[in-house]
Amino acid sequence: MADDVGAPLSCEQALAFGPVPSRRLGISLGVNVVPRKICSYNCVYCQLGKTTNLTVERRVYTPTDAIVDAALERLDNAPSTEYVTFIGDGEPTLALNLQEIIEGISDRWSGRFALLTNGSLLWKSDVRDAASMCDIVLPTMSAGDEDTFRRLHRPPRDISFEKYVQGLRDLVLGYSGATWAEVMLVRGLNDHVESLRRIAELVDDIEPAETHLTAPIRPPSVSTVNPPTRETIELALRLIPGSVDFTYPEETDMPSSYSDPVRQLTDITGTHPLRHDQAVCVLTGAGRTEEEAGATIDALLKSQVLVALVRDEDIFYVRGRPDAGAMQHV
Repeated sequence: MADDVGAPLSCEQALAFGPVPSRRLGISLGVNVVPRKICSYNCVYCQLGKTTNLTVERRVYTPTDAIVDAALERLDNAPSTEYVTFIGDGEPTLALNLQEIIEGISDRWSGRFALLTNGSLLWKSDVRDAASMCDIVLPTMSAGDEDTFRRLHRPPRDISFEKYVQGLRDLVLGYSGATWAEVMLVRGLNDHVESLRRIAELVDDIEPAETHLTAPIRPPSVSTVNPPTRETIELALRLIPGSVDFTYPEETDMPSSYSDPVRQLTDITGTHPLRHDQAVCVLTGAGRTEEEAGATIDALLKSQVLVALVRDEDIFYVRGRPDAGAMQHV
């Protein structure tokens, strides 16, 4: 079974992947609505690498029907899915047809929707209209001032901190769903006392239903980026109102697909880098032994369908791409 990788696999984007277990959303099906690394930010901590198309232009990057069909096909085979989550290989709100996609899926699926967004385009009314169709919107709220905002996210000039904050305010004013803030803490950039206090002021202003502290535990786009210390995390929990600690590593358990576990593995790693133990779990859950799973992973690495990256003492796998192993330095 070790050599059953099958026909050559491409490294093309999967329009839907998973479902995967999420610490925050339970069993979640990820949906890609923009191609890899088309984004309005170029965050130093991004697990998908450097942004190759930094833009605020909203357009139809992938036809609506193609995305809806891919999501529904996955949902038909995953009845326990709790959320369809728009997360993607870039910033999902850049997709001009995001609202149409949500409508297309909801016509044939009665579950819940979540939107993971950097929040940079919420000042646009059409973006807020699309976001408001989701049960939960999870915007990034990792900076409380212009300087930190630009150093952390490296946005284009079109997006200022003030415009970003106004977009958050406008969203919550007209939104009946839940807003869950994500605060990514990066050592030396936004984890000192004054930065944390300013983030706390932003959280107090927006009043999200939940505030989740996260950390760059997967390989980031900038190799010098590191997670905060435990002491700093404890400080953030005290200073930021209602914050919850999500900085710890994910569990090993991963879903598997008996019909095509190798495709399941490559689809997930396209957007969600997996530790070695998680990748093995995807394959052993479909009936392979650990030895067979290891041999399959070795074959995928040799063919560059997967690329291995080291983060501290962990090995992570990402779907192969030309710049997968390239690290950018500050």
